[in-house]
Amino acid sequence: MPEDVALSPPRVWITSFWGFDPENEGYLGFTVEGNRRWFLENWREGDLILIYGADAPKTAPEQRHQALGFLEIEPTLIKDTDRMSSIGVQRKIDNDWEDRWTFAMPVVRAAAITRRISIDHIASKTLTPAYARIIASRGTLLTPEEAQRALSLPVRSLNVYGQPPLTGQQLEIEFKPSKGINPTFGDFILTRSDGEHFLYAFVLDCDVARMLNRRPFDVRDKLIVKVGYSNDPKRRRADHNDTLPPAMHIEWKSAFVSRAFPTGQSAKDAEDGLKAHMDQIAESLGGEFFLCTRSELQTAFIAATRSTAAFSLSA
Repeated sequence: MPEDVALSPPRVWITSFWGFDPENEGYLGFTVEGNRRWFLENWREGDLILIYGADAPKTAPEQRHQALGFLEIEPTLIKDTDRMSSIGVQRKIDNDWEDRWTFAMPVVRAAAITRRISIDHIASKTLTPAYARIIASRGTLLTPEEAQRALSLPVRSLNVYGQPPLTGQQLEIEFKPSKGINPTFGDFILTRSDGEHFLYAFVLDCDVARMLNRRPFDVRDKLIVKVGYSNDPKRRRADHNDTLPPAMHIEWKSAFVSRAFPTGQSAKDAEDGLKAHMDQIAESLGGEFFLCTRSELQTAFIAATRSTAAFSLSA
């Protein structure tokens, strides 16, 4: 995947799978050869494919309608069996899927999305009932706004069958911090007015090592942090917490909220500065998410708010 999606954001396709296992199925497959040909005619180098769980009985219940991960392909024509492990082959045999997805292209890189999120929260415009069959059979491009939402999700790299195993830094998160969305105002169903906005930093109250699938020693006193700006940080935090399954017993808590910025643009500029600072002193988890200590977060937050004459406050 691109080294810096903030500077050169890739286009993002969307399609549905009955599961997501690049470690045993290192290919993107089509059941109809014409769909593979159409995809290649419209594909560009650097494109990513967002995979979500099909809302179907053959998809594991916990994966249905969930964003699962990303694939990057190589435009080479292969058979599905060229890039399948014995586990993947047996899975096709057991499910009588041997005539499906046989027109394939190899996957060169893959990443799993590490938080649960319904695909409706990402592709609300593109994923419609009328277009669902086309998306499932050959895929389609997300809008730029939907692609930005997809690329802001936290991910971890996966081994891909047929590719050399990942080691060391290759196993780390590959996405870089994304730029915030510029505030817009005007008529869109309702009128949105510019005005006071706030820079915020939320901390995920969770077992960090378990959440990131790392050893406790590797994370020690570090926190999973989300930064951003909003005209109502309390509502924004509640919205994020509403997407988390209650059974997981995790929640976002406020760490810092700035005093009011006079406009959305000034708050957005501060957010960009905060992300750039965090990228230097902390570990990016993709998008607006970081892994850092509380002191590192406080240092960056104070610097971001001081530069625009807003003083940081503990929430």
